[in-house]
Amino acid sequence: MIGTLALSASEPLRDSMLGHPPPYSVGNIARRAARAWLGVRLRPRQAQRWGLAMRWLYGPALGVLQGSLRFLLPTSMPLRGFLLGGGVWLFERLSFPRLRVTPPPRTWSSTERQWLALQCLLFGLVTGAVPPLVQAGGPVRERPPREGGLPVAPGTPLSPP
Repeated sequence: MIGTLALSASEPLRDSMLGHPPPYSVGNIARRAARAWLGVRLRPRQAQRWGLAMRWLYGPALGVLQGSLRFLLPTSMPLRGFLLGGGVWLFERLSFPRLRVTPPPRTWSSTERQWLALQCLLFGLVTGAVPPLVQAGGPVRERPPREGGLPVAPGTPLSPP
């Protein structure tokens, strides 16, 4: 959720620097999705609300996915964040036009394309930096310790007899 919050907080700066919301803004995605999938025309305020609802479902779902795959990812927080951000960027860049929620990226300005990459990277780095929470079975472990990394030799009792 922190990554989604960071992404939402960056939008006013992005829109200000671009001079307009980009094709992948939440309002534009919701407007195009409602039209393409439901045959419904949304007014701008409706599209913004629908888009924010979609983001607040999508963003935390990506965070949960990242958390469940954390043991497969590098332990380095920046590298984990870059991988997550890069994965989100690739997914959005390829799937959004196919889902008809954005026009093809070739029609976007170079600045819009750069902002998408920057925002995906921001989401990935912030989401990757959030420490794992506690699961029902105990704290989440990054990775199980390797046997060679134990402080005592294998087979040695861990407590005095």
